[in-house]
Amino acid sequence: MHSDSPPSPDDPDADTEAGNDAESTPAAEGGSNLVSRNITVAGHRTSCRLEPEMWSALRDICERERISIHQLCTAIDDRRPDRTSLTSAIRVFILGYYQMAATDEGHRQANHGTQEEFIYESLLEDVS
Repeated sequence: MHSDSPPSPDDPDADTEAGNDAESTPAAEGGSNLVSRNITVAGHRTSCRLEPEMWSALRDICERERISIHQLCTAIDDRRPDRTSLTSAIRVFILGYYQMAATDEGHRQANHGTQEEFIYESLLEDVS
């Protein structure tokens, strides 16, 4: 059921803080690790399935930019190409956001491109 008005502050599913998005439903055990959450896009409630790491990145971006997940997803939806899903557009946005934030100094601090220990090895272990 879609609503034309944004969620009220009294709504338990409302995004009252940048990092607090609505309901979430983890995938069944043994299946996908995607998490489904309700978001409000342009005043309409919808659901989106993303990996937990993507939800975390989205919350971090919203906190840094001081906007709600609903506001950011609405902006992404407004700018996504035709025939592109909102979920895909969100993933591409997150990637682009962090690519733009990556600097040469940041790469040096993370030891990227050196023979030293790769700082993100623990992330790679989680993927396998």
